[in-house]
Amino acid sequence: MRLDAKLREQWHQTPEGWTFEFPTGWMQGRSIFGGFTAASLASLGYRHVDNDRTLRTLSIQLLSPTVPGKAQGFLDIVREGKNITFAQARLEQQGKVTATASLIFSKSREGSVSAPTNPRWLPKQGPAPEGLVDMPYIPEVIPEFIQKFSMRWADGSPPFSEASQAAFSGYCRLREPSGDVEALLGLLDAWPCPSLSLVDRPVAASTVTWTAHILEIPQNFEDWFSFSYETVAGEGGFHTAVGVLHSSTGQLLGWTEQLVALFD
Repeated sequence: MRLDAKLREQWHQTPEGWTFEFPTGWMQGRSIFGGFTAASLASLGYRHVDNDRTLRTLSIQLLSPTVPGKAQGFLDIVREGKNITFAQARLEQQGKVTATASLIFSKSREGSVSAPTNPRWLPKQGPAPEGLVDMPYIPEVIPEFIQKFSMRWADGSPPFSEASQAAFSGYCRLREPSGDVEALLGLLDAWPCPSLSLVDRPVAASTVTWTAHILEIPQNFEDWFSFSYETVAGEGGFHTAVGVLHSSTGQLLGWTEQLVALFD
């Protein structure tokens, strides 16, 4: 199963509601990769809105592990206006809520003001991806889902390297043909929390809540995307991190903000 618009076809309506079969191969610790879980709820949202609306913002709370197998999805349209649709989604397995999400779908408004990207969030300058190496998959250390992505560190330190700064940048793309909002959500969530670079040994980390803003959906998902990620602040076991995703041409595509629990 791939991260693309075909995920929307994987939702099936039954007398009990909408059902979805989570595949194997996407695990992140005890749960399905959060980016895949978010993409599944976004795809359910697309089944409920008009074709002229696209996902603008998704905020998801990962309450308990989602595992391979059947799940039930529930979605309510809270309000639908001329240009914006507000929706609330819920994911359940075996009668237990595993995730909830707020979704905002929108369509472009004529005559709206455009704002340039803040220079702070322009792509980082660094070595070209062709000269870098993929982050390796190490069982029991690196999550299983990483095998679905090609990720190359460009600047900063990898996890568990006892670095002095919790910030890095790199390049990424999906290994199999992918696309649309579902692929962007996966790319925005694929990288590890920057605070993991500060520790000197493998420790567990878990996303508590995650917000993704989709600014533009590219046509080409085969080229390299660039990603920059940094921890804003962290103490007491909880860390807030923000990141930006750019296309190969430097266009800002998405923004991510996560609250992560570190079990160090």
